[in-house]
Amino acid sequence: MNEKSALEAQESFDFLYVEEATAEGGESRRINFRTSQTVEALKRVIAAELRVQHDWSKLDLVSAGRELTELGKTLESYGIFDGDTVFYARDTTTTARPPAYSPPTTTGVRTLDNVMFKDLHGKTLTLHGIPVTWTVKQMRYKLGIEKHLSDQVEDYRFIYNGKQLVDENNLELYQLTEGCTIQIVLRLPGGIVR
Repeated sequence: MNEKSALEAQESFDFLYVEEATAEGGESRRINFRTSQTVEALKRVIAAELRVQHDWSKLDLVSAGRELTELGKTLESYGIFDGDTVFYARDTTTTARPPAYSPPTTTGVRTLDNVMFKDLHGKTLTLHGIPVTWTVKQMRYKLGIEKHLSDQVEDYRFIYNGKQLVDENNLELYQLTEGCTIQIVLRLPGGIVR
């Protein structure tokens, strides 16, 4: 095959421009791709270009303001033709990992379905499904995440039956009961002045 016929063969391919959608404006690339192929095939080609073949499913594609979500549909069915630009974005969400407060997978562990927390202003917050095998710290993190207090929860002290709950101790040590109320007090900054 001579050079001229190779060039003609290449130009007979449909081509697209692909560009990463970034705040700075991504670099546009021309790729040989038939618009009669599927969205999945395009994702795989782009992933190969980016050298992240195993992450092809984490690419989001958009053209003319429409997200290309159906993997089995052709680009033509989305109205994309030779020379059009398709934008891609890398899905940066991390894989779902269980949070720090996740219960152990052991079965038969007693759980408290209603644990109430009352602050000095009289506001009551309720947590559900807390295993008694958890530490106070795990319960603290769950309270912070579920009630959107993550930035404040480290400054809270928990008091139950007149005792301060210690982060490293299991909840069963404090003999918490169903429907119990734990008082929340704010830890004051500072220390001993000598």
